[in-house]
Amino acid sequence: MSGIGAFRHRLVHETPVETADGMGGVTRRFVAIDRLWGALETTAAPAEVADRPVALAQHLVTVRAPASLEPGDQLRLGTRRLTVESVIDPDGRGRLLQCRCREEQP
Repeated sequence: MSGIGAFRHRLVHETPVETADGMGGVTRRFVAIDRLWGALETTAAPAEVADRPVALAQHLVTVRAPASLEPGDQLRLGTRRLTVESVIDPDGRGRLLQCRCREEQP
């Protein structure tokens, strides 16, 4: 990643909200809580999900550090949804966060 120009992707940070469905389960939906500029690096790998082949894209997304970003959240880029798997502070200074994300593509 080189300079501020790398942060050119406008992302919507979404967090899951669970609501009881009245039958002992929950309904999960995602609610937008923030908009972020981020840098995106992508790799793809074949995978199987529920015994069906899919292309599983792995992304390393770097954003300026919002305190509320955590695993299980989503980053939306247009119609694409990236599920956050891990979040780290690469230099320990609290300026940037690197998120490992996955995106399933049928």
